[in-house]
Amino acid sequence: MLLEALIALLIFTMGILAVIGMQARTIGETMDARYRVDAAFLANQILSQMWADRANLSSYACNPCQSASNGNANTQAWVSQIQSTTSQSAYLPGVTDSANQPVIAVNSSNQVTVTLQWKSPQGGGLHNYTTMAQING
Repeated sequence: MLLEALIALLIFTMGILAVIGMQARTIGETMDARYRVDAAFLANQILSQMWADRANLSSYACNPCQSASNGNANTQAWVSQIQSTTSQSAYLPGVTDSANQPVIAVNSSNQVTVTLQWKSPQGGGLHNYTTMAQING
């Protein structure tokens, strides 16, 4: 009877440890999803500004985008917003590192590509979000 109780306790303990492991994995995946949503929001934010300012579309291009490297005030404000937000929270961690600066490319047919890169605190290396839009008008 004592042996049965010990085996039941072992099985119960293994189940609890499995639930704790799944919970930790879920938290990590939730954070990764949050970073992807934040990157999509930031990319769409600059794309919407570019749609509104189609006459100056080529002035938005920057590789890498740093707050003082671009002559376009909207791009400078966008990069400054990213930098100030990331310093205050875990909002796209590492996006302002020198190797992970945002990139905006505009080609001759007004196709815009916005790329954001970040490093997840949970590890896994560098993550990247790229979106493309054709801006006509």
